[in-house]
Amino acid sequence: MRDSATATVRSVDTSLYRVPNEQALEDATQSFDTLEIVALTAESDAGHAGLGFTYTIGRGGAATKRFLDDVLAPRLEGQPVSPRTVRTNLRGETTFIGREGISEFAVAAADIALWDLLGKAAGLPLCELLGGAREPVTMYETDGGWLQYDADALVENAEGIADAGFAGMKMKVGSSLDRDVERVRAVREALPAGLDLMLDANCSYSVPEARALARRLDDVAITWLEEPLPKGDYASYADLRSRVDMPIATGENFYNETQFQQVLRRDAVDYVQPDVCRVGGITPWVNVAEQAAATGVPISPHYIEPLHAHLACAFGNVPYIEHHSTVLDELLADPIPVEGGEITPPDRPGHGMAFEGAEQYRVD
Repeated sequence: MRDSATATVRSVDTSLYRVPNEQALEDATQSFDTLEIVALTAESDAGHAGLGFTYTIGRGGAATKRFLDDVLAPRLEGQPVSPRTVRTNLRGETTFIGREGISEFAVAAADIALWDLLGKAAGLPLCELLGGAREPVTMYETDGGWLQYDADALVENAEGIADAGFAGMKMKVGSSLDRDVERVRAVREALPAGLDLMLDANCSYSVPEARALARRLDDVAITWLEEPLPKGDYASYADLRSRVDMPIATGENFYNETQFQQVLRRDAVDYVQPDVCRVGGITPWVNVAEQAAATGVPISPHYIEPLHAHLACAFGNVPYIEHHSTVLDELLADPIPVEGGEITPPDRPGHGMAFEGAEQYRVD
């Protein structure tokens, strides 16, 4: 077998899975009942196989897979097992169609597969490959805070989240201002004082609305207000942060490092929230984390807990990661347990995930 330093990608295979949620989930902009996973397996001529994947919430999975099959997979074959080099090469194929959405989701699947290959070649878990140590990672809980829940249901969910040992709870806002305030106050009262409460508006407020919410909750302990404003309005984020005391978080819907630079350079954010699949993979996620560390801004990533657990171990500016749902676990041969509100990356080489036994969910 060839040395890992000179290994190349020998073959690429893609697949599409569709997993139903237990119930439809609602935020301020959408309702969704399905998780779609687009997987990419890259085999190297050194005898290893790396699993990469990306996701959508019920729409766009087939288009993402088609882009991988038609554009990126043929380009990936024969490339070195070098994530940074390959990502640069693959993104060259996206210049004229835009480096957001489908193209970055697709590049992410390839990038993650290559990092998994590197870990397996080195015999190291991803967190150690990135220079970190395997250790428990603190989590906050989002599942239980969806917009469809009224105040009574949210209080019941909050009590369960506290009992499970999570460090905090995130709840959705963005319906009417009066309803938002009522629900937030009820949850804050139900949560123990030591647990954090985060609010997620899913880009649904105007600047005046966000300022009004912050003003009406100025006596409530809130860890952050997430994505209060439309994506890409960096100047308004900077203006809002200068006018309210409530910390601001954003980044879930950013698709590249440049977009994070916009809010960091404008001093427009208190927490950044890259999603390893949306931002284009592990390589750009690491770049964002380094940017954030250099400016003293903590990072708390969105979703994809099994990957973000590894990444959190490699950086000291991650106070906690998000526990979003357990739908992804349906695909995993060996789901990573969450115990006492913490998750520990597996000690298997690479990221430690496999989709074995998930054929009932495969649609392509």
